Amino acid sequence: MNQSTNPSENKFPKGSYPAMPTAFHRDGAIDWEGVDRLTDHCIASGAAGIFACGGSAEIAQMDDDEITQLAERITKRTAGQVPIVACAISTEPIEAQAALVSRIHDAGADAIALGVYQLAGEEENDDTWIRNAETLLELISSDVRLAMYECPQPYHRLVSEQTISWAASSGRFHFLKDTCCHVETIRKRLEIIAGSPLQLFNANTETLLESLQAGVDGFCGIGANYQPELYAWLCKNYEAEPKLAAELHRFLDGTVVLTEDSTYPASAKNYLQQRGLAIGGFSRKMPAGVTAEGSARLGKMLEQERKWLERLGVPPTFV
Repeated sequence: MNQSTNPSENKFPKGSYPAMPTAFHRDGAIDWEGVDRLTDHCIASGAAGIFACGGSAEIAQMDDDEITQLAERITKRTAGQVPIVACAISTEPIEAQAALVSRIHDAGADAIALGVYQLAGEEENDDTWIRNAETLLELISSDVRLAMYECPQPYHRLVSEQTISWAASSGRFHFLKDTCCHVETIRKRLEIIAGSPLQLFNANTETLLESLQAGVDGFCGIGANYQPELYAWLCKNYEAEPKLAAELHRFLDGTVVLTEDSTYPASAKNYLQQRGLAIGGFSRKMPAGVTAEGSARLGKMLEQERKWLERLGVPPTFV
């Protein structure tokens, strides 16, 4: 993304931002060629951008060097075709968090996402969160564009009206991966951030269509790792084809039981392999992988997806 001093000219494009997983070889090493193929796949399937190095990427099972290398690999592979929001999630003190943010920024990411939880403990209030955020801002370069990720682990902290108002007014935060899963909360958040650089991307499939209608800028969630073209189509066409969009949304909502199962992200990589993508399917988080029965259920979902793509006239990115 080209930088500008005018926030209105610095917006992230609307659409779907897959929370990209990481390809691993059977021995647990990163499958770098597989990472390249995953990156290409996201772009080819219509992603407006990529949300990298998050929970889906299994960064809890990586060190800072691997996370930085992963962010750099993805940004180099995209070569500016789409923006990259890369996470600098850390449980370390603020100084170490700032160092990781700077490393990911230097790796080329367009915005650096902080886990909302990492700026305050579970029992600490919003004033503490804001003070810690202000300290972090003092420790990083003023040209670093920040994002917020309401990640569920190690505890699920949501941005309050106070913190989102502060973040929006600071001018430093540009992207929120929203996991509140509540449309009325999203509406209120949209009111608060109106006119600021901060944009909201919903991670929840169940509320996605209604939130798009309310004014969110797109989707940033797990489902786009399985059915990227369908989520991209919905984000682009929900206004022009409302009846078809509503029907598609019902289908996508009905697949959540499979896409967000207990074996994720191993299940996502299994599904991508069934789509024909040559990537290492091992998961550091879920080394046991997907059962034969689970893989068969995913295969049935793939058959339904093919029918939807044909119906929408969307060329699939199957290999």
